[in-house]
Amino acid sequence: MTDLTDPTTPNTPTPRDGVSVVRSEERLLVGRQTRVSERVRLRKHVVSEDVTRTVTLRREELVVEHEPVEDDGVGVEGHEPSTHEELEIVLHEERVEVRTVVVPVERVRVRVVRVEGERTVTEVLRREEIDVSHLEA
Repeated sequence: MTDLTDPTTPNTPTPRDGVSVVRSEERLLVGRQTRVSERVRLRKHVVSEDVTRTVTLRREELVVEHEPVEDDGVGVEGHEPSTHEELEIVLHEERVEVRTVVVPVERVRVRVVRVEGERTVTEVLRREEIDVSHLEA
């Protein structure tokens, strides 16, 4: 141990110069660091779905009706039965027509929003204390 009262000890402070000790302590420095937290990928894909629709279809049918002709017993003179009389009737029907069209139905927009929140940080900090004790001479 160094004797502070002995003026012959080199580089030793005397009580007149005063004696000092540096006291240190830990300080809590809290900051923020930005890092990647998640990656998101948007991808469009096609999903197929069976769709059933019922459609009413119409068609024409030929109906042949036979009616007796009222004859008063008098024939028509000069009228001979025809051997080549032809009638043509065109019948129509509806058929199902299926086609698909692409129609825009929705716009999906993705945005990034910054959400703030608070987080409490607790740490144990250490500090130095200086004790002064008197020694008996």
